[in-house]
Amino acid sequence: MNQFSSQANTFRLYKRISEQYNDQSILGSVKQLVPEKVLNLTHNGQSLKPLLHWFKYDFMKWMPKEVQCTLCNRPMRVQLDDNSATFRKTEIHMCDVCGSTQIFPRYDKILRIAETRIGRCSEWSMLFGAIVNSLSIQTRLVHDYLDHCWNESLVNKKWVHIDSTLDYPISFDHPYYYEQNWGKKYEYVLAFSANSIEDVTTRYTQQWLIVQNRRGKKDKLDEFKELYYRT
Repeated sequence: MNQFSSQANTFRLYKRISEQYNDQSILGSVKQLVPEKVLNLTHNGQSLKPLLHWFKYDFMKWMPKEVQCTLCNRPMRVQLDDNSATFRKTEIHMCDVCGSTQIFPRYDKILRIAETRIGRCSEWSMLFGAIVNSLSIQTRLVHDYLDHCWNESLVNKKWVHIDSTLDYPISFDHPYYYEQNWGKKYEYVLAFSANSIEDVTTRYTQQWLIVQNRRGKKDKLDEFKELYYRT
């Protein structure tokens, strides 16, 4: 798959997920997943700690990129299923020693992710964003175009960084964490909603001049917008 096709698929995925954030039947279903005690402790985005803790430690499971065979404790080989029903290809992890397999479907439907309760940062942020939206806190997806994605929520009329894969308090309003601790070298960080795509890179970097140098003379945002609106 060439870079253009890969980017188009990513845009299509985030647009479809963002559209589901506006589906009240989906939001109603995911809200029912949250324990009443956690709901009662969450008020207008001011107390997201209980929700973040429940989602990370009690609800979701992390799917490692390198899977160990549960029978012989050896690394499993992974292949992608090109016949997957969606443009997100299913991962099939196979053990060359005992022949066992483990299947990891990469869903583009929020309710399917909620059923499986397992994934990596994309599945986590897609589902967590839907749950926060179900609490009437506007939330969108953010992708750094390196290897990570997370959410932003509108709190007190300000877009705030939220990452359900991280421990609290780092998971809430710590936008420079990735650059400072993971050594991120950004070019573009984009935020997605159903009808728009926004360049939010300046919120996540303290090295803006260096980021601009990485981008070069050509700003790709107009190109991104055109592609996103076409998907």
